[in-house]
Amino acid sequence: MLNSFLNKYKFAFTYPCPRKLREIVKMSLFERESKDQVISLWMEYHKEKQHNVAYIVSKDEYEILKRNTKESPLFLLPIKRKGGHFQLIGQSQTNSILFTFLEEYKKSGSFSTPYFILTIFDELLASKQLALIRGDIMDYKIDKDEATFLTNQFLKFYMTPELYEKYIYTLNHKQHEFNYDDFRNHFQI
Repeated sequence: MLNSFLNKYKFAFTYPCPRKLREIVKMSLFERESKDQVISLWMEYHKEKQHNVAYIVSKDEYEILKRNTKESPLFLLPIKRKGGHFQLIGQSQTNSILFTFLEEYKKSGSFSTPYFILTIFDELLASKQLALIRGDIMDYKIDKDEATFLTNQFLKFYMTPELYEKYIYTLNHKQHEFNYDDFRNHFQI
């Protein structure tokens, strides 16, 4: 059932948040800072923002993430919430990963609304050997704790070879072998 929806639809959203790092920071000032200072500034800037989460990955981690999101663009995640759980589905598009509720995706396909968008900013790879990641919560359907969990799990599943092969690669390339119950049990749901 899930397989038919995944094969039938692709996301096609207009992008409602920054796509370039210069839309968030003054690049000339940011590039003058040390690597450690960039990390500190990026994390501190987003710390108190209720609708954003921030992460940083090394150049090596970025290369793994980039390769794996290109090879396997779909991501599924059950998230616990009081009284049960809900499922988000995400699709990688270049340096962005757009997430919506699986039920909405089943109904609306490419017309689904994105509720969370991760953007990977790679402008500092050459100079600082790092990529900055920002998550934007859209339409307040998920909270910052859920967005933090989602981002942590997304990065973990795409950058841990065993998890990537067992779940992400299988979901994208061998859907008939994808064991959803095992996947859900991984999250103790």
